[in-house]
Amino acid sequence: MNLPAAVPPQAVERARAERRRLLAVFGTATGEQVLAELEHRFETDLPVFQGKAGTYDALDAMRRDAHREVFLVIRRQLDLARSEATPEQHTTT
Repeated sequence: MNLPAAVPPQAVERARAERRRLLAVFGTATGEQVLAELEHRFETDLPVFQGKAGTYDALDAMRRDAHREVFLVIRRQLDLARSEATPEQHTTT
């Protein structure tokens, strides 16, 4: 059985630092407002597959899905940063 290689501690800390930077920008009321406005502008809440019955634009679907993915990643990273900021998440070794 092949176990995944351990992630170097430097990589873990680098990822946490990146999440903290995202939280510093988007975790404020203004940052949340900007993120919400961008999500509205790029229509990330609409289905990827749009069009009239019998038509389908693969490039439009791909573009819409890519926009949605960016916001999903940002939201997930913000959630992780918030959970890492709570005292219960920190352990001492």
